[in-house]
Order: sequence, then C-alpha cells, then structure tokens
Amino acid sequence: VETGKKCPNCGAEGKYHGEHEAVVKNYKYSWGKVADVGCRCWNCGYEWGFELPESRSGKANC
Repeated sequence: VETGKKCPNCGAEGKYHGEHEAVVKNYKYSWGKVADVGCRCWNCGYEWGFELPESRSGKANC
C-alpha cells in the first residue's frame, strides 16, 4: 500500500483521503514467470510505478 504519495494523473494523495492500492501484474515468458508491482490510485484508478515495459506504457514511478 502506497501512503502519502500523489497520483500523477489526478493528484489525489494517499495519506489523508485514502490509500493507493498495490497492483501486481504477472507475465509468463519462455524462460519463466515475472511479477511486476506498481500502484493504483484509489480515486481515479490510474496505474503507475511499474518496472517492466509491458506494464509501464510510459507511466511515472510511484
């Protein structure tokens, strides 16, 4: 759970108005499986902070 961080999309803060959710995206490759963790805004549902290019789509780190 991300606390005290602002959503890059709507600016909602996690600390006082609600908590941003942790999001896990799983990917399966020929060489194995990978889990990527990021954030989802409690207010608008925007997702950010992922490491893999498949998850990121140009979104900012949380």
